[in-house]
Amino acid sequence: MHPGPADIREFRDAGHVRPPWLIDLIQSEINGGKCDRSQFSAIDRNTEATTLRISGLGQRDLEHLVTTYGGRFTAIEFWKCPRLEDLTPLEDLPDLRMVSFFWNQRATHLWNLARTPHLRALRLDNFLRLHRLDDLPAGQALDHVCLDDSIWPKSTFETLEPLADLTGLRSLTLKPKRIDDNRIQPLGALTALEELNISTNLFTTEQFAWLRSRLPATVGSRALNPLRHLKEPWDPAGKSGDVLLVGKRKPCLNSETDAARIRRHVQKFHRMVAAFQEDRSLEPS
Repeated sequence: MHPGPADIREFRDAGHVRPPWLIDLIQSEINGGKCDRSQFSAIDRNTEATTLRISGLGQRDLEHLVTTYGGRFTAIEFWKCPRLEDLTPLEDLPDLRMVSFFWNQRATHLWNLARTPHLRALRLDNFLRLHRLDDLPAGQALDHVCLDDSIWPKSTFETLEPLADLTGLRSLTLKPKRIDDNRIQPLGALTALEELNISTNLFTTEQFAWLRSRLPATVGSRALNPLRHLKEPWDPAGKSGDVLLVGKRKPCLNSETDAARIRRHVQKFHRMVAAFQEDRSLEPS
């Protein structure tokens, strides 16, 4: 059998490349369509595939898929399966390495991730009713987690505290609308991170400065710098802005006319980082 995708990027690109290890059952309907089990004959025909992309699954379809074919797949993308409510059937797939969901309207919990001990990558995109991340710490093999809102910015999480237990994470994407307890501190425990893709307005500038002081300097992240230079200028109210200050409610400014203000922001950011590094008992307000 084919080994399947080497990493999450290859997994996500598979729908365009159509490698031999992939079975693609994504339907053309904009809402993902509705699963017709006759589609599963494609699984019977390709006995070498180890990766599945599928849309329109209902609850009974998921249970049938897992019972009949599940043991064959190490990576599954559930694309527009908004009616799935109970994800515990995935506990019967111990060889799963990667799981991706795009658009779910019903599930409020994940599954016991300890039952999928080889799970390395988990992507939850527009997972609208999941507000607690308590299930994640059981996924101790996870090195890639993506909690995204790429279409509808509606997701909210009570706290990021469960993420602090995923100390092996190398890549984290975090783009919800809001974190209810407004604490960034749990992310400071993720010292194995190589990449942090987080909304630059999710927390204050002070909070991002604190996180910068706690994570390795090698972590790649736009949010751990005082500003972003925009490739395409933004033009709010007739003012062309090409520099976005990092932090909640921070503006987009013009690098020429607002140079002094930008410089003060950068200097303040670096002073805060230095203060947090000098006194590690300090926390952002």
